[in-house]
Parts: sequence; structure tokens; C-alpha cells
Amino acid sequence: MATTSRDRIGIDLRGIGDAVRAAARARQTTIAAFAREALVEAIGRPSTLPEVSATESSRAEIVKLTLRMRQRDAEALNSNATHLGLSYGEYVARLVKQIPLPMPAAERAADRAALMISNDNLAALSVDLAALMRLLRMAKSAQVERYRRRIETVDLDIRRHLDRVSALIAAA
Repeated sequence: MATTSRDRIGIDLRGIGDAVRAAARARQTTIAAFAREALVEAIGRPSTLPEVSATESSRAEIVKLTLRMRQRDAEALNSNATHLGLSYGEYVARLVKQIPLPMPAAERAADRAALMISNDNLAALSVDLAALMRLLRMAKSAQVERYRRRIETVDLDIRRHLDRVSALIAAA
């Protein structure tokens, strides 16, 4: 059987690759099947292969998966995954499980930046309110006027902040 690009194995053959390919061809099998046979012989060819219990097989395991696709499709897969800030394995897994994809990474970064600015604005507002409260306690009404405009918009500022946070949390 001719060697194809589908015969992929994670074994460093260290100079015996030609001999291994020739032996696999002579047995009319793939390199992967040939290697598996050699491994089974090396462990003493058990009479029965160990059975995997239902609980062991149900555990989530990370496995390597090789996909064959047109180059432009592979490039689109990689580009889409990168755009969303996901590995292509995570991207494909979400598509298979029909899990909604996250917003693009750049949009999430912009949302985080907007949220940080909004948090900074609320922190500054808190400082202004504390200063106003101190002035009110000291009854210095001329100095209170400069905080008046800021205090008048506090409700609007807080609502804007909460709207941003709610949108970001809902999209996560």
C-alpha cells in the first residue's frame, strides 16, 4: 500500500523511516497500523485488550484531531478562530456543540477598556462626592458650587456605567 500524507505518527524514526515504510508496504498496511502492531507485539500481545469502563470513557479528554480541508477553508477556520481569540480546536468544538461563539477579541478588548474608563469615572465621582460631603459639613457654600454640576449628573453617569456592565456581562 502506498504511503499517503494521512499516515501521521508521533514517533521519531531516527533514520529507519525508509525501512518502516517498506515493511508497512510489504504487509499492505499503513504506517500507523504497522506501528500499532509492533507495539502490541512489544507488550506481549495480550489475549484480550483491556476494556475501558463506562466512567473512564465518559471523562472529557483532550485529543488531537487532524482535519483534511481545502486550504482556503483551513485559512478561514484559523482566521475566524484567531479573530475570536480562540484556538481552532476550541472554535471547532463550539461549532460542533452549537455553543454560541464569543464576540471578536478586539470588541471584547474595547468593551473591557470602556468598562475600565467607566470604573475610573465612578471612582472619581466617589472622590467628588466625599469632598462635597466634607464641604457641606463645613458649610462653605462658595466652594460647593463647583461640585454642583457633577452631582446633578451622578444618576446619569451611574446608569451609563451599569448599562455598559450589563451589556458586557450579557455578551460573555
